Amino acid sequence: MSVQLQKRLFTVKEYHLMTEAGILLEDDRVELIEGEIVKMAAIGTRHASCVRRLIRSFSVIPQNLAILGVQDPIQLTERTEPQPDVVLLQPCADYYATAHPIPSEVLLLVEVSDSTVDYDRDVKVSIYARSLIQEVWLVDLVENCLEVYRQPGPNGYSLMLKFWRGQEVAPLAFPDLEVSVDFILG
Repeated sequence: MSVQLQKRLFTVKEYHLMTEAGILLEDDRVELIEGEIVKMAAIGTRHASCVRRLIRSFSVIPQNLAILGVQDPIQLTERTEPQPDVVLLQPCADYYATAHPIPSEVLLLVEVSDSTVDYDRDVKVSIYARSLIQEVWLVDLVENCLEVYRQPGPNGYSLMLKFWRGQEVAPLAFPDLEVSVDFILG
């Protein structure tokens, strides 16, 4: 006879209380995904370099048009608070000092993936679609391409575009900002 084990899922509030209580440390590399505390992969040199290139590419956006976030939490639901590699957020006077950004405040979300590309594509991108994040970029360092996801819905993104070396792409929120895939990939 098979027994179905039940998991104890956590809320974002409980997750934060674990940090306050010292159960989780501020520098623990974890995120809350659908109620589960998930250990994040170590950041390799190529991953870090790609994030720095994205920061450089997006730093030309005027501060009054977007806030650039790097590996900061966003609260998607009561049980999901990932830490994407890069986000462009709607301007906020207090720079989100009182609460983490929510999906409607995200202009662009970028995940850089090497060892976790399947998880990021199959799990996280699906969650971002259900949360109605308007645009997600997945930098696939294994295949050396950029996957751009647009038109979110409950069943995923209805549009996925792949960009390769030699091509450029612009975020929906900033159509005049052409970003080189070569530069992103390094």
